[in-house]
Amino acid sequence: MRYKEPKLNILKRLFNNEENTEIAELNKIANTINIDSIQLDEKGIESEINSFQYIFDHLTTGIWMREEPHGDLLYASKGFEEILNLPLKTIYETPSLRYRMVHPMHKKDVATNFELVAKGKTVRMLYPITDGKEQKKWLLEQIVPRVNENGIVSQVFGMITDVTHEVDIEEKLNFLANYDSLTKLPNQKSLFEKLDQDCREGADFALLYFDIDRFHVINNSLGYQIGDEALKKIALRLSDLTPEDCYLARLNSNDFIMIVKNYRDEKEIYQLAEKILGTFEKSITIQDYVLHITTSIGITFFPEEGERRLTLLENAHTALYQAKRQGKNTYHLFSHSRDIPSYKKYVLDRDMRLALLNDEFTLYFQPQVEPSKGFVVGAEVLIRWQHPEWGDISPGEFIPLAEENHMVNQIIDWEIEKVCAILHEWKRKGYRLYPISINVSPIRFMKKGLVEFVKAQLEKYDVKPQYLELEITESSLLKTDQTVLTILKELKALGVKVAVDDFGTGYSSLDYLRKIKPDTIKIDKTFINNIKSESEVDKGVIASILFLGKRLEMKVVAEGVEDKEQLDFLKHNECDMIQGFLFSEPVPQEKFEKIIQVGYLKAVQRTKKKSSLRENRKFYRFELPLYIHGKMTIAEVNDHVVQVGSTPVLIENLSLGGIKVLSNLKLPVNSNMKFKFEFKVLNEVIEVYGKLRWIEDELQDVYSYGVIFNLNRSLEDNLSRLINRMTTLRITNQPIPNTEFIYDQVAQFFNKS
Repeated sequence: MRYKEPKLNILKRLFNNEENTEIAELNKIANTINIDSIQLDEKGIESEINSFQYIFDHLTTGIWMREEPHGDLLYASKGFEEILNLPLKTIYETPSLRYRMVHPMHKKDVATNFELVAKGKTVRMLYPITDGKEQKKWLLEQIVPRVNENGIVSQVFGMITDVTHEVDIEEKLNFLANYDSLTKLPNQKSLFEKLDQDCREGADFALLYFDIDRFHVINNSLGYQIGDEALKKIALRLSDLTPEDCYLARLNSNDFIMIVKNYRDEKEIYQLAEKILGTFEKSITIQDYVLHITTSIGITFFPEEGERRLTLLENAHTALYQAKRQGKNTYHLFSHSRDIPSYKKYVLDRDMRLALLNDEFTLYFQPQVEPSKGFVVGAEVLIRWQHPEWGDISPGEFIPLAEENHMVNQIIDWEIEKVCAILHEWKRKGYRLYPISINVSPIRFMKKGLVEFVKAQLEKYDVKPQYLELEITESSLLKTDQTVLTILKELKALGVKVAVDDFGTGYSSLDYLRKIKPDTIKIDKTFINNIKSESEVDKGVIASILFLGKRLEMKVVAEGVEDKEQLDFLKHNECDMIQGFLFSEPVPQEKFEKIIQVGYLKAVQRTKKKSSLRENRKFYRFELPLYIHGKMTIAEVNDHVVQVGSTPVLIENLSLGGIKVLSNLKLPVNSNMKFKFEFKVLNEVIEVYGKLRWIEDELQDVYSYGVIFNLNRSLEDNLSRLINRMTTLRITNQPIPNTEFIYDQVAQFFNKS
């Protein structure tokens, strides 16, 4: 018959080797708890005990009992023997043996739990052991103490279970969740957790972002199996190069992230990057293929350049993008304090999001005219950014940055809506409307909703679609996918005009003309510039494009027309539209409104204006026989000191009042920026502060600046002495010694820089 719980407790007490009680006493207890018709005798008790022991010995779980927490082992089941892979005799004879089997890293935790048991608390613990056959096992153990009426633990019962299989499965699942199955490196999830933790801890670290150059070529030409094997070897190579106590993870596909801590200075990080690039010069052999693989690296630093994971990854990716643009197989820093270009880029990136809200963007219009009579037939709209510190910023400078920081979509949408609003205003004023062309980044074509947005703006401002033309550069078009071509066709179906800019530079554009049939093609100004030369090839290209446009019923615009020789050639070859300084530079909206009211423009040979007049020369200027190599940095902005690295400049002349320098940077003139200049003359290093007063174009992307000094008496006396000495040397036809003269051509010098 089935025993009730009180009887079971009695049997357990007997089984647990408690002090025997007289049978009569047991029967008395049994009668008290209303168990009828049960006669307990010693034989029955022994039978029950044997039954329980049979059950315990056939469980895979191990059952054990001690007299006290650290006392002798009174009982251990067969399962205990199988789990520990030790004979029961050995287990009984050496009670402490099991504790010695616990993995050293877990001994302290196990000992702590036994102390809790000694205090009368039940515990449950998971720990690894090395069993009698030197196998690692994970045990799950539950220990229950029995406390007597005096509050003392008199007996301890335990049950252990071998959960090695379950732990192995959990570890595998954990590995799959946190590690990349191909390279065995930490995956994106682990990387994000690591970066978040490191950012919280606040210790300095460098983040290196690796991208394997042109890896898609391996996958596409040799197959993904070869590509996967290449990634494994690349991961091993990077792992071998990862410094001790640093972290390497696979971000995705062929991108890897390295976190470097405990470095002495930034120079050590640059040396690590150079070492990695050098190691990648060694080829990788997979099956019968010898692969020459390179990598590009973007570098950023915590916390100077970002205090959050997302910011650091974006900054490192921006630096990586610059490394790619520099020709790959190199590294680039995000650091905005490295030099003036980096600082300027940082400021523009920082302020771009507020520029739309603060109404800092403006539109300029460059007229497009019919070449024979000069009638206005349209215009290209050009966006300008009037930055409060850096002045007028051209789209060629901030649009690539906007493409990096994902602001380009908002800026282009602002342009489209602004143009539609202006066309609506002109219509209300009774002006004649002309097609207005907007240059659109291919990134905006890839984002959903462009066609719907354009349609909504046309309807909102009641503008006919033929007055809006969207341009995409040919080089960009060649890099885009079928989605972009589909959107271009949908825009044409809407009635919006489509133009291909910089035509002739893509080398494989005829197929795209056939697919999308644009309304307009614009000849790149590179070809127009060579009309003045004896380049019959460029003239032939232009004539061919004009002929092609007529056969395909497309309008052809010649960009960058600046003199009458170019105009005469284009008129002779029946070019449809002219755009360039010969007729008009880009002008603000108010001036363009006056142009469209007149309706035509005259071709006038123009010279480019200086941004500011030269200051009056109050001091004698010493014209140097050669350019001197100097350094320039930004010292203050709006009377606030900034820490910016130096940028090379060339010094052309020197006076007590200032210097003339050449730079390949477009810098703000008459602004609230104070610059610091450093150069060496007659073996003396001169450090002087000043502001820019005028600017002139010297060569393509090279500018000359007039600098006015902020002098003190000591510096003025020193400069006066040096200028007088150099003047004397020149008069006596002697060389100027110990001066860092540059013998390279200007363009060559800045290309090296």
